[in-house]
Amino acid sequence: MTLLYAFGSNGNGQLGVHHVKDLNIPERCIGIPETESLVKVVGGGNHAAALTKTGRIYMTGDIVQSTTFHIPTWLQDHVWIDVACGWSFTLVVSNQGHVYGFGIARSGELGTPLPSNTNNKDNSTELVAIHLDTKIVSVACGWRHAIALDDHGQVYGWGWNRHGQLGEPLSQKPYIQAPRLLPFISQPPKIKQITCGHTFSMLRAEDGTLYGFGSNKYGQLDIPDPMKSRHISTGWHHVAASIATNDTRSYQLYTWGRNDHAQTVPFLYPVDQFVCGSEHMLAVHHNKIYAWGWNEHGNCTSDKGSVLEPLEITELLPKGNIVLLGAGCATSWIAIDTFIV
Repeated sequence: MTLLYAFGSNGNGQLGVHHVKDLNIPERCIGIPETESLVKVVGGGNHAAALTKTGRIYMTGDIVQSTTFHIPTWLQDHVWIDVACGWSFTLVVSNQGHVYGFGIARSGELGTPLPSNTNNKDNSTELVAIHLDTKIVSVACGWRHAIALDDHGQVYGWGWNRHGQLGEPLSQKPYIQAPRLLPFISQPPKIKQITCGHTFSMLRAEDGTLYGFGSNKYGQLDIPDPMKSRHISTGWHHVAASIATNDTRSYQLYTWGRNDHAQTVPFLYPVDQFVCGSEHMLAVHHNKIYAWGWNEHGNCTSDKGSVLEPLEITELLPKGNIVLLGAGCATSWIAIDTFIV
């Protein structure tokens, strides 16, 4: 059976453990049936979402006003293939390739005209269709911007663009309401993976080449050369990427960008999985879990403000196979297939 554990910041119950206290020791999440197999867990400002292989999305936190995971009523009539959380909004993709959003959209995050009152919370629990004339396969959210990948390898963007995180030239109008195809080089590569930081975006092409745009204040766009990555993840101001090693099941991890909390210190072991939180990291090496970086809310399990080198946290969790890592804004989740004795 698959169990989900959480630790870190727990504002508005975003960890899904039935209370609102921050945790530096993992606790089991409540509400997701043990029979469900998880494929993704993501966190936003004070909310989280978990996607299952059966196409269901369970949520917890402020948008759904709950401290445990459950399926919101507005997500019950579709089969879902992807979900992403921004600061105060969430995007979902149906198995038909349609994109919907809900939450608070102050910068065009839901692909619609901004309300005259930017504090307006109308439609925060109403599914809003985001119109794209193509079949979308995945979405990614930054603080207040979003990008979407279609089945042809093209990327579309909308929302906040003050730092050029949508690939558009900076202008007096800092947001883009309607989704548009991202401008690119003369012969655009086929993109296979998309991800967003706080105010930047990162793309991985079919051949492993990385492309980034937006804020580069902390060097998060200074992609190591050469870099042919197999997978990427982004925090608020840092990036992690893996390249293949001789062991085809494991990858070498590279990190760059902001390092004020040691979030980009080297991880010396090959990784089986990894994920960036806002300013921290989780990684798996041979079924052992490590955490490092910003730890103010316990999201690396220590009692220190920052964990300055990778800390093994395996013993804090039940024995089993680690199947999934998730992270958000000072939040961490680990899904485990527990051993049956």
